[in-house]
Amino acid sequence: EAGADCLVLCDTNGGSLPGQVEATVRDVMAAVECEVGVHLHNDTGCGVANALASVVAGATHVQGTINGYGERVGNCDLVPIIANLTLKMGVETLPEGCLVELTSVAHHVAELVNFAANPQQPYAGATAFAHKAGLHTSAIARRRDAYEHVDPELVGNGTRFLVSEMSGRSTIELKAS
Repeated sequence: EAGADCLVLCDTNGGSLPGQVEATVRDVMAAVECEVGVHLHNDTGCGVANALASVVAGATHVQGTINGYGERVGNCDLVPIIANLTLKMGVETLPEGCLVELTSVAHHVAELVNFAANPQQPYAGATAFAHKAGLHTSAIARRRDAYEHVDPELVGNGTRFLVSEMSGRSTIELKAS
């Protein structure tokens, strides 16, 4: 009523679950006539899921950090949030042509804060699209979407084939090529 452009709901102890966040955002959206946003921490490991649930409920503003850096266990990680909103939910998040920079931005920010990049980070991690089992690599040679949920190049990452004791002929052939 006082003219706020956006009301930001905060889960600063990070204790909420996606269903709770979605219901709360829906209730608030029904009661106000301005944009609703969220500020989420990751103490339950649900920061990204909570952000996506809030957007499903109508939130148009998500606060987070690149790589999820923040106090305690961190904030919601904007890297998978941006990728999921764009590639899985059809929400415009970045200017055209910028999504492909997501992996390099995540790695650059890690370097700036003197942290090792998380190799298992969704979308941007070194192992996000890595395959070592013979069956996996054989299947990817035939049909990529069987083991990769998106084309890794869309976010500036790439497929990696690892050679191990589980490797078969397909892995060695793909690695060689």
